[in-house]
Amino acid sequence: MLAYRLVVGVRRLRFTTSVAVLVAALASGLASGADSGQPAARLKLDGVPFRPELALTSEERSVGLMNRRRAPADGMLFVFHRDTSGAFWMKNTLVPLTIVFFDRDGKRVRRLSMTPCKADPCPVYEPGWRYRFALELRAWDRRPAKRLGPLAEIRRLSRLAE
Repeated sequence: MLAYRLVVGVRRLRFTTSVAVLVAALASGLASGADSGQPAARLKLDGVPFRPELALTSEERSVGLMNRRRAPADGMLFVFHRDTSGAFWMKNTLVPLTIVFFDRDGKRVRRLSMTPCKADPCPVYEPGWRYRFALELRAWDRRPAKRLGPLAEIRRLSRLAE
């Protein structure tokens, strides 16, 4: 009888511990929005939900997708605190990309194709317009990428950008 109680007690403890770990993991994922500890973002591209990696700091933006063998399925969104006109390059980027520039209201202002570059001099990709967001997608991504939103969410991310 004592052995039965011990077995049942151990099973209950394991179950309770498993549930607690699962709840903590889910809560952590919801709070951070991504495995990297970035803020949660509920973004849409052309009205369809998507989850790009976010580059909110100057360090994250300077590294971008360098040295990766694959680009994320929903790309990487470079977020700036203010409008900018800076160019992008593909130094040490291993995969071809499409870059889409959006203004502060989430409207596309330019779309360019970029090719990998391993050695200087690397081409520079200039949008020719001021923009607030730049989305790097896999080169073969066929989404039109005409509108980024919702407006309240992209403005919130812009306030978080450093």
